Amino acid sequence: MFDALAPRYDLLNSVLSAGLDRRWRRLAAAACAVGPGSRVLDLACGSGRLSAELKARVGPGTVVGLDFSASMLEVARRSAQGPHWVRADAHRLPFSDASFDAVSVAFGLRNFAHPTQALEEMLRVLRPGGRAVVLEFVRPDPGLVGSVYRGYLRHGLPRIGGLLSGQGSAYRYLSDSVDSYRSSQELMGLARSAGWSGIEIRLLNLGTVGLLRGARA
Repeated sequence: MFDALAPRYDLLNSVLSAGLDRRWRRLAAAACAVGPGSRVLDLACGSGRLSAELKARVGPGTVVGLDFSASMLEVARRSAQGPHWVRADAHRLPFSDASFDAVSVAFGLRNFAHPTQALEEMLRVLRPGGRAVVLEFVRPDPGLVGSVYRGYLRHGLPRIGGLLSGQGSAYRYLSDSVDSYRSSQELMGLARSAGWSGIEIRLLNLGTVGLLRGARA
């Protein structure tokens, strides 16, 4: 599915988020708290936008963008030259323990078959004191915002995404995956069960996007 979406993925993200996705990724990069010389792993990197933000922060350091979709990685290679691109499974990372200063994932956790296992893997490859960051849609609290948001997910997103991409079934899946996803407290609970420490979450976009941060003790 993501191979089919790859050619127009960035355009669709910008349209469907009214351009806010770039700001959210900048905030995620800042939350990684890395600087020149750092080593960073970006999971489910897609077209590489967050990986590129991270590379700008680490300078001569190393950023590895990892994804399971070969077509997404091809788009990433064309759009950002600095990071290293790796095709692999986020549930079984091909890296040794404590090999990165920060590990991130933006809008990919809900697509993992076993999210807790992926969060455990993030922690495993993180050095002690390093930062783990998840940027993800969250289910807002009941009320006006939640009702409007759910209406957009159920009706607006699939129609607009399908029209622009020609992949209506893919955007129906994406709509369903966001609509059924976890609350901010449930997302924090996943991180706790994976062994993260120092967990905190910042809610963005009227509580519909969560920026989850944690560390390896």
